[in-house]
Parts: sequence; C-alpha cells; structure tokens
Amino acid sequence: MASVDGLFLRTPARVAIAGDWHANTEYGLDAIAHAARRSADVVVHLGDFGYHFMDSYLDALDAALSAHDMVLGFVEGNHEDFDWLLAQPIADDGLRYLRPRVVHLPRGLRWTWGDVECLALGGAYSIDRFLRVPGTSWWPQEVIGPGDVELVVGAGRADVMFCHDCPAGVDVPGMARDRFGFPEDELAASEANRDRLRFIVDNVQPHRLWHGHFHHRHRAILEGSDYRTVIDGLGRDKEPIDNNMVVVKLSELGAHHASRRLS
Repeated sequence: MASVDGLFLRTPARVAIAGDWHANTEYGLDAIAHAARRSADVVVHLGDFGYHFMDSYLDALDAALSAHDMVLGFVEGNHEDFDWLLAQPIADDGLRYLRPRVVHLPRGLRWTWGDVECLALGGAYSIDRFLRVPGTSWWPQEVIGPGDVELVVGAGRADVMFCHDCPAGVDVPGMARDRFGFPEDELAASEANRDRLRFIVDNVQPHRLWHGHFHHRHRAILEGSDYRTVIDGLGRDKEPIDNNMVVVKLSELGAHHASRRLS
C-alpha cells in the first residue's frame, strides 16, 4: 500500500489523540470531522481501532482523512485481528500502510516530530478472553512481551508514549468496578502486562503518556524515583467526542509543566 509522501511522519502543528473506536465507522467519521474542525494535522489512535479491519471501515476512514488532508496512525489494542495485521508488510519508513492515510504504528516504533521524540507501544491483556475464541475474537499477540520490553528499553528515552494499556501504579477511575467479578487469574495476567509497561516507563521516562483501553477519560501523575510522567487516558466510542479525543499543539504533546524530569 503506497504512502502519501510519508505524510504521517511530517511534523504537525496540531495532533488529535483518540481512544478506542472498536471499528465503529460512524463514530470514527465523526471523530475525524471533529479533529478537522480543531485544525488537527494528524490523528494518533490509542488502540482497539480496527478489530477485523473490514474494507468498508478502512475505506470510509481513508476517504474522510483524504477529504481533510489528514492521516491517522494507530497503535494496536487488545481487540485487533493480530494474525491479519501483523501479516501486512512494514514499509521502509517503519509504518504499516493499511490504506494510504491509515497506518499502523508497530510496537517500539520511534519517530521525531520537531524536537518531540515519540514512541508507540500498543497492546494489553483481555480479561474476558475466556469468553472469546482464539484466533477469532482474541489473539495471543495482544500482550507486551519480553522482546518488546528489551527492544523499547534498549532504545532509551522518549518524550511521549502512545499506548493502549496504562502502566501499573496508576489508579484508573472506575477500573475496580468495571473488573468486578472477573477471574482472579485473568486480573493477575492483566496486571502483569501493566507491570511490564511500568518497567518500560521507568526506563524510558516520558514526560507524557497517552492511553486508551479502560474507557475512562482521566489524568494522573506517575511519580518514579527520578522522573514524573503525566498520564492521560481517553474514553471509547459511543461516548461524547470530547471524552474520546483531545487535540493538542505539538508543543504540548510531550511536555507539561507538571511532568518535567526531576533529574
């Protein structure tokens, strides 16, 4: 799939960041229109984006993005067809082009917008996998693995991380209620993925981290031993767009007055 002159990697002035869409075409189109009204140049999607990646969904989003001269890059969530997604080729610029203006940001991808160093790290654990069908409605590639940890930590620091999961040590509003009644081993496996993400954050020490997955918009401060990271979580489709999407200037994307490294 041909790119549009490397459009995603061009330095934007304003960035729209979106939470889970769950392949909801109508909602995705509304969100893209909202981003355009806010003068965004690019959309970064935080996972649970395409699920089965239906042609009708990808084509509709690509057409809307083209109409607004925008491009969308997404990290993978836990509800994606990984067998299909990971079979798509990676272009020379490190992106997977599902459509000319819809690109996947593989785990561990790094790029620079202006002087902002960006890192993509999708993936999370499905606590409801025992209700799903392997290879049909959940895929084992969903979790952050040891190889992902080694790759990301070995590459050093970044200013901003785009994730699906939220690192351990952050209390997400509503999480305990939403997870009530799920098997203890599933909850433990979910926390293990968050622990791996926290280990990465402790080493990468981003100024800001944006995530989806929990379907609640919130902000928290993660205090490390020698760093402070602002954590922003976004909501899901079927909610007001302002819960699902924020649009920020590039200067605000990976920096915050409360999030400067302490070292």
